[in-house]
Amino acid sequence: MSLKPPSLWIEQRGRQHRVYWRTGVAGLPARSYLPFYGRAEAERFVGMAGLLGLDTARRVLDTEDPQIAAALLQAALAERGLAPADPAPPPAPDRLPLAPLGTPPAFAASADPRLTGVTFGTLWHTFLDRQHHVEEGTLADYTSYGIYHLLPFFGDTDIGLILRTRPLRAADVPAGAVYIEDGWLKEMRKKERRNNVGRPIAGTFLSHKFINNVLDVLGQCFDVALSERPPLLNDNPARGIRLPKHDRRDMHFLDDAAAYAALRAAMHGHFQVLLDFLVGTGARYGEAAGLMVRHLHLDAARPYVDIRLALKWRGKKWKLGRPKTRASIRRILLPSRLVEVLRPLVAGKGADDHVFTMVEGGPLHHGNFFNRYWKEAVKAAGAGVPKKIRIHDLRHTHASWLLSAGVAPLVVAARLGHSSATTTQNVYGHITVEANDQAIDIVDGRLPEVLARDDEGATVIQLTEAEQRLPVFEDIDDEDDVAA
Repeated sequence: MSLKPPSLWIEQRGRQHRVYWRTGVAGLPARSYLPFYGRAEAERFVGMAGLLGLDTARRVLDTEDPQIAAALLQAALAERGLAPADPAPPPAPDRLPLAPLGTPPAFAASADPRLTGVTFGTLWHTFLDRQHHVEEGTLADYTSYGIYHLLPFFGDTDIGLILRTRPLRAADVPAGAVYIEDGWLKEMRKKERRNNVGRPIAGTFLSHKFINNVLDVLGQCFDVALSERPPLLNDNPARGIRLPKHDRRDMHFLDDAAAYAALRAAMHGHFQVLLDFLVGTGARYGEAAGLMVRHLHLDAARPYVDIRLALKWRGKKWKLGRPKTRASIRRILLPSRLVEVLRPLVAGKGADDHVFTMVEGGPLHHGNFFNRYWKEAVKAAGAGVPKKIRIHDLRHTHASWLLSAGVAPLVVAARLGHSSATTTQNVYGHITVEANDQAIDIVDGRLPEVLARDDEGATVIQLTEAEQRLPVFEDIDDEDDVAA
């Protein structure tokens, strides 16, 4: 923490750099703050407030039109004798619109014909402003990509100097050029993953799936420059770059009922039925976290569960959303033994209560569950349970048991919520398949305490109108089976 005049200071909270000040006004909180997503932005605001006063600095910051903001700043400086009264209005490069039709580029007189007069920051903000068709959560993801992964690298660079790869001949290298494949991509592959509050996780790296997502959005951003009339660029420097679609992580399976029984016995009693549900249905953790009592139909002639929603930590709060793929919204028949362990869990709960909660109540929290309970249970379970097994591996275990005993990939795909059996075969193709199509009997034999499914697999279901209005979770899809 560093003190800054006049009585302003900066504190880092997760991904934010907050500028704090003391209010000193009766009836108001003792202090207030403004959040920034970069140390440099926070420092600039503190400097402006120290020079011009807090109120003036906030007015400039709150003015969306860059030209009006520049005029306010100039007037404040002139009032204090720090600038001429009527200078030419300064440009605001990060917020200028793209060059209109027929307008020559700002750097047209330059010797380098690549220059367009449009910075990447300008192009990026224009791209975001045109995303009227995407879900709120998707737009939040795009904004985050820009703040943490794109603007820090490309920022004020003219888009004509952003190239895909470095030219082979040194004489062809333009001054000031930056490279996507030879520069930005290499940095991305070295970055550590971050937890929910923005802190780096030591020893981890961004997944190929995530980098591909950011790269795809970067390509969409450059498409805006190509769609201008006349086009600002001849081609899209972010297209045609190939990365492995997935960084296929090692999958760990529980070989038999004894291994699962050891893990279950070592788990805190509050979460044992959660494990039963995950390994018995093949559901994703987020789907189990988003499961409501009304989604369970335990008294039906053939009991079933509807997988409609998932729970995610978004914007520092829990949000319910619907999976991206249609196949993930599905109905799974439940065998009697799983029904028996679910009944006491939901007894007395309301229709909109969560089926699975933390010990102290409230929605399942992946990080807390993993760190407080899962790791301890795996450690105490004994040699039969792989020490690197993840929560998601219960889903893999469920699939492997069925496929290894001969269940048709089409049936397994339906129960897992895969878009096609091809996905299932790609993920679990190494598992030997034998002739047998009785899924419920297989799991009954291997897991006598908890059953997984019915031989009819799963069926796709319809969302209600209210559920249709929920945000789409882009990362609840087939890819999580190799990248989660």
